[in-house]
Amino acid sequence: MNTKAVTSPAGSCCGTATGPTAEEAVRSRYASAARETETALCCSVAYDAKRLAVIPHEIIERDYGCGDPTPFVRPGDVVVDLGSGGGKVAYIAAQIVGAAGRVIGVDCNLEMLALARRHRETVAERLGYANVEFRCGMIQDLQLDLDLLAAELARSPVTDQQSWLDLRATEERLRRERPMIADASVDCIVSNCVLNLVRQQDRSQLFAEIFRVLRSGGRAAISDIVASEDVSAELRRDPELWSGCVSGAYREDRFVQAFEQAGFREVEIVQRQAEPWQVVGGIEFRAVTVLATKGTNQVLSLPTLGTGCGPQGSCC
Repeated sequence: MNTKAVTSPAGSCCGTATGPTAEEAVRSRYASAARETETALCCSVAYDAKRLAVIPHEIIERDYGCGDPTPFVRPGDVVVDLGSGGGKVAYIAAQIVGAAGRVIGVDCNLEMLALARRHRETVAERLGYANVEFRCGMIQDLQLDLDLLAAELARSPVTDQQSWLDLRATEERLRRERPMIADASVDCIVSNCVLNLVRQQDRSQLFAEIFRVLRSGGRAAISDIVASEDVSAELRRDPELWSGCVSGAYREDRFVQAFEQAGFREVEIVQRQAEPWQVVGGIEFRAVTVLATKGTNQVLSLPTLGTGCGPQGSCC
């Protein structure tokens, strides 16, 4: 893989107070990428050609990822694909789980959801069964179904302070009574280069949600971009680098720690690029896939990683 070195001169690309937020940049960039291919958003990943054969070309050419978490899916699984985008990983997983399994893609980008949803019948016809659905929601809040919330808003739009407060109560009611993904209902969670796009203040909740929805013994297989060292605040403020899966990257050892701190056991880096995908400001960014298992319902207290298991450690 060719390494791309990227510089970030002050004043040329770093976000200012009047620029878009990270979330706005992500929504805008991926909405555009759902309409027209953007090669800068993806690493080169080899997938099983037989699995790709049933997936429409429009989805494949607008897929953006950095790894393949699907080898860790099993026949008959209930799978949730976090940040499912155009649906490629979900449709690959659908073939692995078979007619006895089920795949749920979760994304909040309406253009990407539309791309994934409009090909459901085509893929089902080619497979001979329909076992995939796509739900609108934020991956750090797997309780709130945004399609259900939109229906509530249509009936009771927000027009003043009181209606905004009422909306907050409605959100809590939907989370409680009609959760998008129920507790302990999933065998395997997969994700392909999406966790790094979540705001830093939401990341503890993100990992807690992954842990919540998995059954005991369930697996999280997460492909993502990680950094060789801490990313500076200046780079994190750059919306272009954030939406490009760069400046939101976890430091590699802290990515592993995040799973452990959420209660997972047997956390392991199972795939890792030898050469970096990009080098920005002297920091190496590369793709890894982490496999983590949920043990008993008890949250485990695990030791933090020592110096021997960082990005340069032999265990990686």
